[in-house]
Formats: sequence, C-alpha cells, structure tokens
Amino acid sequence: MAPSSLITSATTVSRSSGRGEPARPDLRVVALGGGTGLPTVLRGLRVSLFESGRWDLERDQARLTAIVTVADDGGSSGMLRASYQLPSPGDIRNCLLALAGGDPELSEVFDFRFTRGSEVAGHSLGNLILTALTELEHDFARAVARAGRMLSIRGRVLPSTTQNVMLCAELSDGTVIEGESRLAGARSPIRRLRLQPSDASALPEALDALERSDLIVIGPGSLYSSLAAVLLVPELPEAIARSRARVVLVLNLMTEPGETDGYTGVDHLMAIRRHAPTIPIHDILVNTAPFAPEQLARYATLGAAPVPTDVELLKALGHSVVECDLLATGDDARHDPGKLGRALLARVS
Repeated sequence: MAPSSLITSATTVSRSSGRGEPARPDLRVVALGGGTGLPTVLRGLRVSLFESGRWDLERDQARLTAIVTVADDGGSSGMLRASYQLPSPGDIRNCLLALAGGDPELSEVFDFRFTRGSEVAGHSLGNLILTALTELEHDFARAVARAGRMLSIRGRVLPSTTQNVMLCAELSDGTVIEGESRLAGARSPIRRLRLQPSDASALPEALDALERSDLIVIGPGSLYSSLAAVLLVPELPEAIARSRARVVLVLNLMTEPGETDGYTGVDHLMAIRRHAPTIPIHDILVNTAPFAPEQLARYATLGAAPVPTDVELLKALGHSVVECDLLATGDDARHDPGKLGRALLARVS
C-alpha cells in the first residue's frame, strides 16, 4: 500500500506549544503506550485537563484514558508473570502513579521497590499489590480499577488486553526471539513484531474510549516494546481507525540501543505503519530544543543518539509536523510533561 494512501494531507507547521485556552470540559483524550513515555504524557495531560483542581468522578473519569501494554516479561513484572500467569503489572503501576490524586504517602508506598531479601528483592510493592488484587478480584482489569480507586486516580488506566501475552520479534537476519525483555539485546534490526496469542482481545472499555475520543496520543516510548506492542492487539487499531479523533504521534527524542539504532523520524513512523497500517496519524510532535553537550556525550556512551526528525520528509508524506520545545530540564533527555500536555491539547483547541 502506498504511503500516501495511509496518511492525511495536512502540512501545517507550528513552532510554539503555548499555553492556549483551557481544555473544554467535554474533551476526551486517550493515550497509548507504556514504559516511561506514557506516564510522562499522562502527568502532562492530567494537569492540563484538570488544572482547576475540581474533580468529579462521574463527569471526569472518562476524559482521560490510558491504554497500556502488558507484554513486559523482565524484572519484577516478569517474575510475577511466571508465577501467577497474569499480564504485566509494571507499566500499569507507573501509569496509575502518574494519575494518582490521593494521599502522596500512599503513592510513595505503591512505588516502593525492595532492594533486600531473597524473596522480594527487585520487586515493586505496587506490582505485588496488583498481583494480590488480581487474586482477590479474579480479574486483572478489575484489579487495576480497584488500585485506581485506592490511589484516587484522575482518569482511567486500562490494560491493552487481560490475556497473558508475549512479544515475538522477527529480525532482519531471519532470527526469531521471544520475550519483550530480549528485544534490547537483538543483534540484528527488528523486521516485524508479533503478539502471542495474535488474537488477544481488547477490553470493551478501551474500544469505547477510543471510539468516543477527541484526541488519541501515541508515544513517546520504546518503538517496539511499548508503541508497536500496544497496537498489536488487533481491535485497538480498528477502533482508532473508526474514531473521529485527531491522532498525534509524539516522536522519540533518542534512539534506543538494540531497538532503534540509527532510526530517523520517518523510520519510527514507518515501523508503526507496518504494525498498524490502518490507523491515521494526523500530527507528529517533534522537539526543537537543543540537547546539552554533556547529555549527548553521556547518551553516546550508552549507544544512543538524538533521533533525526526528518521534518521535511514527514511533511512531504502529508503529515502536520508540530515543532516546539518539549525538552525537560535535568540530566536525562526526557519530554517535559507540562510542555507536552499543552502541545497535545493545542491540537484540538
């Protein structure tokens, strides 16, 4: 299928995120992904959507929805999955904490990670709580909802599927590797990602949220293990395609060793297209703020580099490219939640 048949014709370029007007009270936003990128988006949107401080559960809960990958099989999540055969709780936990609006001390406890002890070392207490709630509720989605009530989250966190799924990657040399945690160690570029089982079903609430949304956000996040992973649940891209929402892709700041070595902005876009060819992508947000020399040097030692934005190529492909300062302060090359939240909501203001 030709790229021009898959994309929009908008080519407008904006260079400032600005504060803009307050988000309208009926605006519905859905963000998809995982890792550290999705919580960043959620923190920014939470402030931008609910900055007045007023919160009405019945009115506001459906205004912000996170749909989170559950394919992680490393670390604490991997150990719990092996023992209890449940979807990965780790990315879910991070999104719950990003939206938490209750007692900060409870959030601190939920985020606590054990560093000692033969049985619990390496485990996040939040992961253990989600596992315990799954045992109590006999359902992972209900466990996540119960954890959300405990943390008084502003919005909803939904797993992409409640099935015990695994990522499988076909590499360019024909090798097939199994498990999300092995992607970063791939010795050959990733050609294609698959989900097992391939027919994993999405939650009806997630499909409804996408179909009713005004804005859908994809990224930032690990291209394959977070973004493609969530889009491999077949019903989710179908719901995005049915939606009348504006779909925005937030371009990653840095490449990731083993996953996106040498990737440009167009490479990121085309990888998403290969795995979810039916979804529209109307806008692509790219950062224009320069990185500090010491940041570049430190990331280079890790095998990472800034993603070339390919602005003119992205525009030539028919996308609206939004260029603005999205960079957070600090040693790490991260998106700033506030800047990102405002830039995203400006697309539907």
